[in-house]
Amino acid sequence: MADPDIASLRAGAAERARARATEPFDGEVHDDAIGAVPVRWYRPRPLDRPDSGVVFLHGGYGILGDLDLQDGYCRRIAGRLRVTVLSVGYRLAPEATLADSGADAVAGAAALRAAGIGRVLLWGDSAGGAVALAAARRAPVAGLALTNPNVDLSLSRYDDAAPGGPGRELSEGAFLRWSDVVNLADAPDLAADAHGLPPVFVAVGSEDSLLPDAHHLAERCASAGVPVELRIVPGASHAFMTAGDRDAADRVIDEAGRLLLPARG
Repeated sequence: MADPDIASLRAGAAERARARATEPFDGEVHDDAIGAVPVRWYRPRPLDRPDSGVVFLHGGYGILGDLDLQDGYCRRIAGRLRVTVLSVGYRLAPEATLADSGADAVAGAAALRAAGIGRVLLWGDSAGGAVALAAARRAPVAGLALTNPNVDLSLSRYDDAAPGGPGRELSEGAFLRWSDVVNLADAPDLAADAHGLPPVFVAVGSEDSLLPDAHHLAERCASAGVPVELRIVPGASHAFMTAGDRDAADRVIDEAGRLLLPARG
């Protein structure tokens, strides 16, 4: 297992994010901070669901990514569902652990509630899905929307034969640090006990190496009596929410909204 060059990976991700065209958005976008953690607010016009909001948690293996990485994804959630979105630039490994990342998500949920938003969803993509699961029992949230989520960080269910997943070698090196364990086999399975989770919506591509993770989470939720919906997107790879079929990604956003949010007022 090679040590990832984290500085280079972060720089490359930031450069790619800056090179993307800005997603059109009718509303207000502004940067803020919760303590030392950067956050970005997205408030659409009109705001059809003023009592509902989303804490968004970006992907990036738990070692890279920032508020720009999936800025377009956040704009689409806010614009399509007409809710406030708060993107949290949670702390990363190796400087921090998954527990720290989860604490930052909890702080984001508290910030939405302090702004008068009573119904809060945690929405995580890829590694952000792991952050949402880690935070879900520590914050009073109404639901989880997870796209291509990392669930079992030991990678025991990772499908090496799938053509469209995230890299195994990078995942191994990253999750070892993020989980703060000596052996990857000791990294947490965040679906091992699904009791106490709020309703869960999961979407994953059929070609993603993390498809078994999604099945595992759905099965554990069902066994624990947690309402769960699993949506498998035919032909889609790991990054389909930001780099795949735009229509398929928008359908996922709409479906998550229908299942987890009240009807528009």
